[in-house]
Amino acid sequence: MLILKGARFLTIQSACMAVALSVSPIATGPALAQVEPSSIESPTRRCEALAQVNFESAADSPAKIVQTTYYEAKPASARETRFFHKRGISQGNPTPSGMKTFPAHCHVEGYIAPHVQFSLMLPAPDEWNGRFMLGACDAWCGKVHTDITVPGLYDGYASITNNGGHYSKAPFDGLWGYKNDDAKETFSYLANHLSAQLGKAIAKSFYGSDVTYSYIAGFSKGGNAGLMSAQRYPEDFDGIIVKAPVVPYNEKNAIHLAWLAKAVYPENDHEPVIYSDKAPLIDEAVLAACDELDGVKDTIIDNPFACEFDPIVLLCKPGQSDILNQCLNEAQVEAVRKIYSRPTDRNGDEYFDDYVAPGTESDWARPILPVRGADELPFSLTAGQSGIQYMVMDDAPGPDYNWRDFYYPRDKKKLRKTSKMMNPDSPDLRAFKERGGKMIIVHGWADVLISPVSTINWFNEMTEFMDGEEAVKDFAQLYLVPGMHHGSGGHGPHIFDALSPLEKWVEQGAAPSEMLMTDEPGAKNYRERTFYPYPDISVYKGEGDPNLASSYKRVPK
Repeated sequence: MLILKGARFLTIQSACMAVALSVSPIATGPALAQVEPSSIESPTRRCEALAQVNFESAADSPAKIVQTTYYEAKPASARETRFFHKRGISQGNPTPSGMKTFPAHCHVEGYIAPHVQFSLMLPAPDEWNGRFMLGACDAWCGKVHTDITVPGLYDGYASITNNGGHYSKAPFDGLWGYKNDDAKETFSYLANHLSAQLGKAIAKSFYGSDVTYSYIAGFSKGGNAGLMSAQRYPEDFDGIIVKAPVVPYNEKNAIHLAWLAKAVYPENDHEPVIYSDKAPLIDEAVLAACDELDGVKDTIIDNPFACEFDPIVLLCKPGQSDILNQCLNEAQVEAVRKIYSRPTDRNGDEYFDDYVAPGTESDWARPILPVRGADELPFSLTAGQSGIQYMVMDDAPGPDYNWRDFYYPRDKKKLRKTSKMMNPDSPDLRAFKERGGKMIIVHGWADVLISPVSTINWFNEMTEFMDGEEAVKDFAQLYLVPGMHHGSGGHGPHIFDALSPLEKWVEQGAAPSEMLMTDEPGAKNYRERTFYPYPDISVYKGEGDPNLASSYKRVPK
């Protein structure tokens, strides 16, 4: 026994299991263990026993447990608490900001052939709620982030995540996809399907009973995972939480991120014309122009479509200095204009719907603008370059290809197979609806990386295909939230619990009628506001404290 940070743990490899266990011998090979783990009273020994169970036929591809570790409950460190809380916000299942305890659990690590690494956390038997949760990886995955599973674990779920089927450098490294369609397919949807199958089988072996209900939650690429599951594997999950999905996923990487990169780096990959220290200036100017269009001054732009902002108002005037961040020079004005615009072809015609909306400026640092003095490049540049060279095209051109030469109106035929694989854009959710599945989608209007426009377009198309709003409201809801960033944060309240109402909808048939958004508890200017299923909107009543949810009303749109 070893002691680490106050946690008692035992790590058991299958090779030493016969020595470590004081139970009957456990069979190897195709048969399950002679002593089922669930029959063992001690949670530690039960966790150990899992390492000897054969799970090669538990999923559509063979799988193996590499090691198991049982952790007693322990105080959560400040770093753990911070990361767990942030993950919970992005999943719509926030852990307390002051979470005191990292719950007791059996940590199971292993892989599914050929390259899907997984991490599964199983609550202590007397803490399990009977449910299963898959926390989907985000960005371009490439690593098992165990913190993704903790929000589910904290609520008593058997909670799993995976690496998307490859090993890569976070967040946007596409080299793994180079001439590798199998890896792309696994990343797109197979990794989560296989993890769901395996995770449920391991949970049954550990607890001795099937899971009662299964859920999946994630944002960005993790939001795509929920849409993919509903479209391709409707039997995998009963409830789905989708935050900030990327429906035209392959085109987003090939077109829009590259468009943003060229706006900031118009000549080469090394000399940006604008840095993130300009973002507060732009943010302030946008709010001055558009904040009160919704009837209340609260730093939130409710309807970005109504905001007509031209950065020319920030062009340096005599006596002002762009070096001191008092204004923008001509190149910076042009860059900001391009950031706000939709991609256009050489004739000036738009060819992609996504755009960066006014009200997102407080999150421009790192996603699209480099931080002065930092080595890290903005996401748009790394994704644009790496994606075009290695991932988005059916026949990846490789490292010698100049990503700036890619021109979608001419080259779109080179993306067809990969787009079909990666885009969760099917409107057909009949099988998901018929088996009783429920889905809650949340997207922030202040999302700088993924415009909610593509989410709205897909939801409208799906609604039409599924016979209209009345039919769709029985199984799917979309909430659009002004002021909310991509993952967490924003000018507006952004913390929400989608899991509790989703559980009631799935398990009791009671559909939610609204979603409460809040600021962090203890925030200097704490606010609460209620939002409603699309297309209805939340509107200020014209009187009352704008920080209170009671000051807003539901208005059909």
